[in-house]
Amino acid sequence: MNPSVVLLPNWIGDLLLALSIVMKLPEERRSNTTLLVPKQMGGLVRLLCDLPQIAFDRADEAERRRTLADVRAGGFRTFYLLPYSFSSAWFARKAGVPVRRGLSLEMRRFMLTDPLPGTLRDKSRHITREYAEILDAPFSSPEAWDGARVKPNAAYSGSIVYCPGAAYGPAKRWPHFPELALLQEHQDIVVLGTAADGESAREISRMAPGKVQDLTGRTSLTEAAAIMAGARAVVSNDSGLMHLAGYIGVPVIGLFGSTSPVWTRPLGKRSLAMGSTEPCSPCFRRTCRYGHYRCLWKIGSHEVMSELDQLTIKA
Repeated sequence: MNPSVVLLPNWIGDLLLALSIVMKLPEERRSNTTLLVPKQMGGLVRLLCDLPQIAFDRADEAERRRTLADVRAGGFRTFYLLPYSFSSAWFARKAGVPVRRGLSLEMRRFMLTDPLPGTLRDKSRHITREYAEILDAPFSSPEAWDGARVKPNAAYSGSIVYCPGAAYGPAKRWPHFPELALLQEHQDIVVLGTAADGESAREISRMAPGKVQDLTGRTSLTEAAAIMAGARAVVSNDSGLMHLAGYIGVPVIGLFGSTSPVWTRPLGKRSLAMGSTEPCSPCFRRTCRYGHYRCLWKIGSHEVMSELDQLTIKA
């Protein structure tokens, strides 16, 4: 079979959802597939799968040339572009791969030899359907995902992991993590996220003193995966960490405000997406145009606690 290269998305969540489709490819195809991975995601992808990868380095001209040379040296027949950016199609064309397959968006149709209609980007169905279409692969529902084995960090075994951040913006940040911590004051809690989530972690810690370990800004993605792997469950905003928990098969509750669980619910048989019925949701905005963020405020901490208890019982 002719070798192919797959360009993975830049965002952590999108990358993991796309990777779940790649890993379901028939073995003959999978064994002839190389991943083109955003440089900062290389370690995480190596932890989660065994496919060969090329680092997609673009910080400067020297890195771009080096990445182009690596792709050209691969002798690939087909280039699957999961991102829909103009720059990704331009790169594929410069790499000289004969077949270039992706969505006809961002005025890039002329650079694709196998263009797919832009209407495949449809937020009324899960995004993994889009990735399956681009990869010309069978679709497997996100609920059917079994999870990827990651060696757990025993130091955090049995903890509940909170992920209160979301780089996208405040319209994805659930405000009731401190109240949930108060309800779980007898449970060991670990807070993961970037350094920017430190204030959220401190608010959570004040509600359950002595029971919260604040690891915001202190872990790599691979370290976060190991902590989650040994956790009793994860509670997270719709974020990359939510999708990481789903990918490794941990019980996870994903909290949705401005975004849609229909489009990006977490993977896994032990995942649950929670949102409100606010009529303006999902709006897919970074901030609330009305300023009230009711789509998030109306998801109560007691409701999340109840669902979390049920989820961990089933697990």
